[in-house]
Amino acid sequence: MVEGPGCTLNGEKIRSRVHKGQTLKEIRGSTLTAKGSDPERNSAIQRLKGCQYTGVDTLGKELFMYFGPNTLRVHFGMNGSMRINAAERKPSSGSHPVLEIHMTKDTVSFFDSTVEVRLTDDCKQRLRALQALDVCSPKFSFSCSVEAVRRHGGRMLCDVLLDQAVMPGVGNIIKNEALFDVGLHPAVKVEQLSEEQVQHLVKMTRDFTVLFYKCRKSGSPLHKHYKVYKRGQCRQCARVITVCRLGENGRMTYFCQHCQKQDAGSVDVSKRPARNTLIGWASSGGANENVARKEEEDWACHLCTLINRPTANACDACLTPRAQVQKEDAVTDASPASTASLVRYPCTAFWKPQEERKLNWRSAFGTSTLLFSDLSEKPRRANSPLSPLGSHLNSMPPEREGPFKSGACQGTSGPNYASGGWQRQRAQLPGGETLASYSQPSKKMRIDHSSSPGNKSGAHTTAGTQHASPPCCSSHGHPTLLRVVHKNGDSKGRQFYVCSLPREAKCNFFEWADLHFPSCHHGKRCLMRTVLKLGPNNGRNFYTCSLQKGKQCDYFQWAENGPGVAILPGC
Repeated sequence: MVEGPGCTLNGEKIRSRVHKGQTLKEIRGSTLTAKGSDPERNSAIQRLKGCQYTGVDTLGKELFMYFGPNTLRVHFGMNGSMRINAAERKPSSGSHPVLEIHMTKDTVSFFDSTVEVRLTDDCKQRLRALQALDVCSPKFSFSCSVEAVRRHGGRMLCDVLLDQAVMPGVGNIIKNEALFDVGLHPAVKVEQLSEEQVQHLVKMTRDFTVLFYKCRKSGSPLHKHYKVYKRGQCRQCARVITVCRLGENGRMTYFCQHCQKQDAGSVDVSKRPARNTLIGWASSGGANENVARKEEEDWACHLCTLINRPTANACDACLTPRAQVQKEDAVTDASPASTASLVRYPCTAFWKPQEERKLNWRSAFGTSTLLFSDLSEKPRRANSPLSPLGSHLNSMPPEREGPFKSGACQGTSGPNYASGGWQRQRAQLPGGETLASYSQPSKKMRIDHSSSPGNKSGAHTTAGTQHASPPCCSSHGHPTLLRVVHKNGDSKGRQFYVCSLPREAKCNFFEWADLHFPSCHHGKRCLMRTVLKLGPNNGRNFYTCSLQKGKQCDYFQWAENGPGVAILPGC
């Protein structure tokens, strides 16, 4: 789901790159030509032709582009995206824009999104009514948000946080991480919370939203800050994360039963960890020595868009001088509700580790920037909070951490991720020891849970295999990757192993991961699924028929059992 921070950044891109006053010349896209599309909505979209673009606003997960009396409202859904002035090229399968608007000078394309036309007056009225509750807005009001949450005393916290009329912009990631930060079970009701706990809930929700926004804007990996979301183990206590569908809409929920209490009275707010100090909201909004100022952050060159270090006065690539920080920006940074007021903690350090050196080389063809690895300094100890190796430890299974096992202040291991494969590296430590670390993958797919003392079932797998470790490919001898067939057909949903090396070095190893799975009454290979309902069987894997609902047989077998048994009527 594209949550509030992503939508806010899309609005900022349009605001900075698409100039006002342009006339909408042409509208096209798959939403206008798809079978079964609403003709009234299509005609309303076509009426935008000839209108003048006057501005853009965002509210939570909604984006509004104003064209005179009418407004184009965009919701990015699960995987929506946007491109401005994209190069003309033949689109690949599935990449056709839902809507493409051509103005006098600029073109904006929306992909995998929902679009509709509304009246401008109605949109602006909605914006004025909910802007103070938008966790991504600079006009966010802490007191108004606390009051809005309090009005839903009979609802569960997981439902209130996702209600876009209460806290616009909050999505599933923010919900899960904020509830972990306040130490409350997602099923706790608002009426069970004290006033101080409600305030802390709003603060931590806002704080993680700011962190989300900063990571997306700077290109830093957000998943390194996850404590429970899509993790196999809790980063605080190393126990297994509970995954279930909870709430009015059955949204996927991740929480730690040990760290998140169902009894709200047993949670001491003063002992809960804080991500930053944004709640100087109640105090005077002066400058704070613990808060990073704008000139201390990485900055992007407005000419070549290279991300430069805070100490650089000119761009390393094109030598363009750094733009001066405006006075109004400095005032904004001092505001407690500012998205720039992040505390100087290691977890909110958005600059890249000092692992390389840049050298400008001028030639007849222009200026080139050469990057050299910095091998002059000895690496810090792996348990140092600022060490790059320390950050890798958070993504390593505990059995590979060697002498640097995770502690309470260091975080704990999480699930393995695979798609392009982990590139295994060897780091030399001061004592002469070596430590295996893994580089960050380009795409992530959770494939297993590392075993821990709290994991009763040993080596669990979320994807569904019972192998303690994946097989090694025959050519290289490296552990293989577990992947899932997404292409429509008889094999959709099946899992298989392939070589873990990059594409150019990959061998032709292939092996189905479900060869040991039983067959259902249709004679087809079963799929392994996981119980997501809360209860004694939560997290257990079971085999079921691979056909669609309505065509499935009644075959059922627990994954840890022997021969399969059919479900009897009434069981």
